[in-house]
Amino acid sequence: MSTRVGSELPTPLLEFFDGAHFEDHRDTAFTLVTVDERGWPYVAMLSLLEAIAPDRRNIRLGLYNNSATSANLRRDGRTTLIVVDEGMVYYVQGTAEELSGDLPGFEGITKVNMRIESVYEDRARDEEGNARVTSGIRFRIDQMDADRIQRARNLRAALCE
Repeated sequence: MSTRVGSELPTPLLEFFDGAHFEDHRDTAFTLVTVDERGWPYVAMLSLLEAIAPDRRNIRLGLYNNSATSANLRRDGRTTLIVVDEGMVYYVQGTAEELSGDLPGFEGITKVNMRIESVYEDRARDEEGNARVTSGIRFRIDQMDADRIQRARNLRAALCE
């Protein structure tokens, strides 16, 4: 059952997005839901390679300029970020604003700020026993070399500027 826990990132989510544990979670994916031009939910898969929280009220995203997600956010800034990982499920609702149409040094990437409005935590009810989420969505990049990791670090730093 989901319960509203406030309008800021709770500590587990802040630690997930703050960048300090990037190496531990770089293979974890999460979803960003926007509203398409027909009013339907549109889902995009993102990772910590392209997201960071500069503080408890904001999450910065590096999205492709020409993506449907970016177009949806330009038209209707409402969005929900869904984070599912071992032991946690959160739904973060917010309003997105494009801060930079072409992020310097990252051709084709737009810088978006998601201002957090509400955060919901999803936990099992007592009658569900000790049901819990044991993993989130994972991905693998076969050529995740030092250069690619450094580029992700650089992108995340640029998103915080």
